[in-house]
This record gives sequence, C-alpha cells and structure tokens, in this order.
Amino acid sequence: MMQTKRNWTLLAALAFAGPVAAQSLDRRMASEPEGSVQFHFAARAGVCGNGRTFMRADDNNWYSSYSGDGGGRDVCADGPVRVVITRAGRDIIKIETFAGPIAPDDHGGRNLGVTSAHAAATYLLGLATTLDGRPAREALTPAMLADSAVVTPQLLQLAKDQSRARDLRRSAISWLARRRAESGGIGADAVERALDQLVRDRTESESVRSQALSTISTLDRGEGIPVLIKFASDADNWLSRQAFSSLARSGDPRARAYIRISVKRNDLTEENRVSAIQGLGGEYATGADLKALREMYPSLNSDRQRDVLISTLASAGGTENATWLLAIAKSPIEPPQRRRRAISLLTKFDDPRVRDALKELVDHE
Repeated sequence: MMQTKRNWTLLAALAFAGPVAAQSLDRRMASEPEGSVQFHFAARAGVCGNGRTFMRADDNNWYSSYSGDGGGRDVCADGPVRVVITRAGRDIIKIETFAGPIAPDDHGGRNLGVTSAHAAATYLLGLATTLDGRPAREALTPAMLADSAVVTPQLLQLAKDQSRARDLRRSAISWLARRRAESGGIGADAVERALDQLVRDRTESESVRSQALSTISTLDRGEGIPVLIKFASDADNWLSRQAFSSLARSGDPRARAYIRISVKRNDLTEENRVSAIQGLGGEYATGADLKALREMYPSLNSDRQRDVLISTLASAGGTENATWLLAIAKSPIEPPQRRRRAISLLTKFDDPRVRDALKELVDHE
C-alpha cells in the first residue's frame, strides 16, 4: 500500500514538474533578467528547418535568415520550434523563430528548455496582442507553428482590432485564412465571413481591406472566386476595381471565363478594361484569348487601352502577334507615335522574318 502511494506521488510529481509546465510561461519569462531567453516546443506536422537559418511552415511557406555559404544545402528536418526572445530592460525588442534540430546558440541566452505547445502559443499570442511594433508581428509566427494550438479566435480579434498596427493586422488576416480549418477553432465559414466584412468595411484602411481581399483571392480551394465575382459588381468603386484586378490575374477557369465576357462590356470602366486586357494576355493566356484581343483592337475607345493591348500582345510573343504588330507599324491610319511604339516592340522579337520586315519598313520611311 505504501509502495503504491509512493508510485502515485512520483507520477504526480512527474506530471507537474518537467518542462516549464509547472509555472505559467509568462511568469517564468517575466522573472528572467535582461538579455535573451529561449524555449522550445512541439511543432505542427509539416514544419521543418535546419535549426539555424531557415524553416518551412506546414503550408509550404519558407522563412530564412540565411546570408552565407552552405545553408541552402541543409536538409529541412522535422523538429521542435525554438523561440529566442531578446529584451532591453523589461522591453521585448526582438523575437526570433527557428525550427528543426536544436542547434547550439551562443546568443540564445538563458534556456528554459521545453514547454508545452499550448502554453507557448498562448504566451506568444498574448505578446502579439500587447506588444508594439515589429515584435508584435514576430510573436505571431511561432504561435502559428505550435502543435495542436487553437489560434483562430485570437487571430480574428487581432484582424478586427483597429487600434493595432496595420502590419500586425495584415499578418493576422493572412494566418487566419491559413488556419481556418483548424480543429476547435472558429470554423472556415466564420473566417470567410470575417474576411468578407473586412473587405466591405469602408471605415477600414485600404491596406487592411486589400490584405483581406488578397487573402480571399488565394484561398487554396478556390472558394474565393465566386466572392470576388460578386465584389466585382459592387457599388463601391474601390472594391469593384480591386476585385476585378484580382480576377484578371487569376488562373482559375471561372475567373478567366468572367474576364472574357466582361472585357466586351460597353459599361466597363477604363481601369477594369485595362486590367482585363492585361489579364487575358498574361501568363494564362490561350491562343483564343490572344486572338480575341487582336480582334478587339478596333473597338477600343481610348489611346491608353490601345497602347496596353499592343504591349500585352508584344509580351505574349508568337508569330501571329508579330504579324499583327507589323500591320500596326505599317498602317497609314495609325498615329505616328503608336507606329513607332509597335516598331520598338518588334525589335525585341527574335525572328528573322520580323527583322527583315522592319528593315524594309525603315528603308521606305
């Protein structure tokens, strides 16, 4: 009986001792003297690094402080997240994050050892909500990498808090979308509603609204495209223009179809038509898209639209575009300035036929 009691006592001691779990992490940190203090904790699945100069988050975003020789050849190894917090007096002035094997760190200061991922995320999110300047944002990254931590409620608060720095809020918005499916969080639907509200809120700064809109446009399963299409016809001119521009740059087939139809609309604004032309002729352009742009040229109603279309087709290259540009360069009804522009763009084509045609054109001038 006595032996059993001693065993339970030992188990209890082990449960409450060990890694920084017996005391709250913030209390331990507050008791440390000026300088650097470090601790580490379990990382989310998919987080790796070399422990010193680079790491990869679970969504394949890379972070690096590397600037010398050899670091790029290291293996991205699984391992804990290590955080080094530097203070001047009682002020936190820098928070550094590492992942992978625990590497010796001469500048790491006092080492508190391993702590629970939950305690670390709670502490770091607390710093993000109370610190000013760069350290507030630096506190977010390691919190996002903590294993099994629930972070979306705090991220939503930060994203909506107009008293916080725009830089911090933009980072919170980005992480909010990336963590929207976390177990035990606010849920993906709530995240998407929050992003929608931020985009529509005219009391917000444009940089915060832009971040929310950009985040919607890059949702990894394409959920944002129908939302952007709806935004593109909004009565808010700023929102409509930004959404249309995002759709024009997208490679999503639904966005491409929307832009192909929209570019022909008579009521399209100058800015949106320019975005549509550039988008249709961009990196996702098909031969049919380029043909449609060439055929659209006579119907354009501004010099800016024509100049943008000419530049877009020249950037796309190809024999058919070169032939079309030669026709512009030779056309007696085109303004001299536009003909000279076409000739200038044609000189960049690596095509003997084009070079011969240009030489003949110049000889007849």
